[in-house]
Amino acid sequence: MAESVVSNVMSQLADLLVQEAAFVRGVRDRIEWVKTQLQLLQGFLEDADSRRKRGDARMESWIRQMRGVAYEIEDVIGSIKYMGERRHQRRGFMGSISRYSHKPCELITLHKIGSEIGKIVKKIDGITESRATYRIANLGESSAVGESSAVDESWQSLRESSPRSDDDDIDVIGFENDQKELVSRLLDGNEKARRVISIVGMGGLGKTTLARKVYKEITKHFDTFAWVSVSQSYRGIELVKDIMEKVMRIKKKKEDLEQMGEKEVREKLCDFLRDGKYLVVMDDVWSVDVWREMHPFFPNGNNGSRILLTTRNIEVARHAEPWIPPHELHLLDDTESWNLFRRKAFPPKQDVPTDLEALAQKLAKKCGGLPLALVVLGALLSKEDRSYHEWSRVAQTCHQILGLSYNDLPSRLKPCFLYIAAFPADSIISVSKLVRLWVAEGFMLQEKRQTMEDTAWDWLDELVQRCMIQVVRRSKARGQVSHIRIHDLLRDFGLEEAKKDEFLQVCSSDNMAVSDSISSHRAAFYRINEEAVVFSRQLRTLLGFSLILTNEGRFLNGLNLLRVLDLEGARDLEELPKQIGSMIHLQYLGLRGTGLTRLPSSIRHLLNLQTMDVRETQILWIPKSFWKIRTLRHVYININMFLSAPISGDHKNLQTLQIEKFEFGLDAMDMVRLLGIRFIKKWVTTPGFTREAIYKACCRTYGESLRKALEKMGSLLSLNLKFSPIPGDVLFARAPNLHQLRSLKLDGKLVLEQQEQLPDCSQFLPNLTKLKLSITQLKQDPMPVLEKLPSLSFLEVEINAFVGKSMLCSAGGFPRLQHLILESLPNLEEWRVEAGAMPSLTHLTIWNCKKLKMLPEGLQHVTTLRELKLNLMPREFNDRVRCKVRHIPSIIFEDE
Repeated sequence: MAESVVSNVMSQLADLLVQEAAFVRGVRDRIEWVKTQLQLLQGFLEDADSRRKRGDARMESWIRQMRGVAYEIEDVIGSIKYMGERRHQRRGFMGSISRYSHKPCELITLHKIGSEIGKIVKKIDGITESRATYRIANLGESSAVGESSAVDESWQSLRESSPRSDDDDIDVIGFENDQKELVSRLLDGNEKARRVISIVGMGGLGKTTLARKVYKEITKHFDTFAWVSVSQSYRGIELVKDIMEKVMRIKKKKEDLEQMGEKEVREKLCDFLRDGKYLVVMDDVWSVDVWREMHPFFPNGNNGSRILLTTRNIEVARHAEPWIPPHELHLLDDTESWNLFRRKAFPPKQDVPTDLEALAQKLAKKCGGLPLALVVLGALLSKEDRSYHEWSRVAQTCHQILGLSYNDLPSRLKPCFLYIAAFPADSIISVSKLVRLWVAEGFMLQEKRQTMEDTAWDWLDELVQRCMIQVVRRSKARGQVSHIRIHDLLRDFGLEEAKKDEFLQVCSSDNMAVSDSISSHRAAFYRINEEAVVFSRQLRTLLGFSLILTNEGRFLNGLNLLRVLDLEGARDLEELPKQIGSMIHLQYLGLRGTGLTRLPSSIRHLLNLQTMDVRETQILWIPKSFWKIRTLRHVYININMFLSAPISGDHKNLQTLQIEKFEFGLDAMDMVRLLGIRFIKKWVTTPGFTREAIYKACCRTYGESLRKALEKMGSLLSLNLKFSPIPGDVLFARAPNLHQLRSLKLDGKLVLEQQEQLPDCSQFLPNLTKLKLSITQLKQDPMPVLEKLPSLSFLEVEINAFVGKSMLCSAGGFPRLQHLILESLPNLEEWRVEAGAMPSLTHLTIWNCKKLKMLPEGLQHVTTLRELKLNLMPREFNDRVRCKVRHIPSIIFEDE
């Protein structure tokens, strides 16, 4: 963990020397020296961490010093960047002078920064001296690699020696259907080509158990077969020889086989397998490199040969056979969990003792459906000694086994995984929020080819592929992961590692004593009253979950090093202290769902702020100077705040601006009053003023403000307008910067000059990939306009977005559209699709369009369509679909 912190700080130092070259000129030499020394010391962290795991307490102290220095350097970097931003905000003649000189207050700050760097230099000298004293080696230059391999082997030995659930006399509880499906796929007589089938799942889920059952059942259908276990530190040639020895049933001395070279082994193995029908199981494959190295040894004789892989990494499965979906294992349900646990814990045909039943049920539930944990803990209870000490020891063994996956993670992913453990058990975690938190924490740095958020999404996908987290929901657009959860046992393991590395600490009302001594740099608080919270002044992250804050936020005083402050859900919090402006390092401010009614004006001083989320609050105002913060990336505010301070200034970094309507449960006319046009209500009873006229007057009132804001947001990627009315002409006729937009959501009546017909937007929305229209009440068919958007891949038209009777998708239209959703369009009777329209469509959903008579005949030409989902459609409509549509692989009827 310290390695990732040091690596990140070195990158920040490099950027600082470039971006703030003029500002750091007085301390540049020292900063460069610090960067060089960190680079030299980084190579020694791996050896220190390896020795720490083997019980060398001195290494814990040395690593802690390294980590502490890295965080201190990060504080200095934040201070320098803050001073640079303050200088940038000056304007006019004095501003130009300040580029070459410093104000007295800046000179004082620079002196303090110089003193801090001096202290850091001395600390690094001490760390370097102690490294030599402890004889910590650079693993890249020493024989300590052997020691590291020995550690890997001990982990592998631990895994292989742990209790298994694959006893011959025990069925694969909960996996009976999985076993049948895998046997069917492996013995499919219609598929003669060699095929690779993969079983994918998190550690302890039963992949090996299931594979052994399947292997035992089907070997009689193959001419030759072999089972090999692949370790994390495998050697390709040794693995091949292992397979060769088993499939060829070699009787020669093992020494003869060991002397064979790779070329000879390949030729002999390929010749032997070419003519026979073979089955090879490769258990516990960790890396795509394994298959890349092994696949040339397995010839395709078109005789039904099969290879079965088990892996924790879904990318391994996809790499081995991209066009065959892997078989993903699920967690056991409560009944299956109890059956497996009881079978391991108690003798056959014996009732569970009354005095143990409650404990046994609790333990089974604690395992969270993970077979390995159920078997290990069940085996413990089967012993005579059922003491708490014994249970704890075996439970720790479970954690060590799960730790195999964690240790295999690249160092860059380890802090990301541990961060997820901060969320309460069983939480469904929003990925978009998690990504913003990761970016604010500095886990990933800006790259030229993509944003930090893009990198974060890639890293999250990698954690999914490695089965370290579970996918709960995917977005309708492109199937991107939108919500995740983490298994309880992996979360428990993550919290132990996080606390051990002083990375993160969790404090709850169930464990109040912990909050008295927070040694970690990050803290998560569950359901705690602020009087019980005692912080370390070195705290950099405060995550609150259902906090009880009634003291106007005074508990925040003194936490000036915070980077992340998330108080979402603290509904009793009505006011933030003005001292929050002293948190100059703050990059994430999460206040969603709090009781706040105002923000202090000092919020304008948060010049490093990236994300501010004040959704679901009663805040009416933000200072206009808030928009001078150039680092803003994601801003979530309500319409009242937006109108109180229209956007101004430089916002090249801004990616998300979400403006929500003020939530008072009012209809559209009441919304007009909230927009500050109270006098318009009088027009309702005035002859000559229709509701339509009021809507257009409303748009003129704030449409110009919106237009000016959009003009200054040339890098805007996502725009979500959720209020009514929406000034359509501002959006589609006079907003020149929408050409950058990737995602657009309009939720509310769209007011346009041209009778509710969208203008031709193909010229200024060329990069739009996702569009959602809801309650826009368009009277004319929007498809002739929307089908010209060249990059559109996802389109949802729902809830009276279109109030006409007929739609047409013409030939050549929607060239890249993959997902189309039509929902709750009560007047839609006819939908025509010409041949050549929507050539890339894969998913079509029609939901609650009661008057639609039939699917378009033109869909017969859309050969890419893989799934048709019909929900809340009339039974006669569904019957007609069943008779006519046969070319779509998957048709789903819901709630007929």
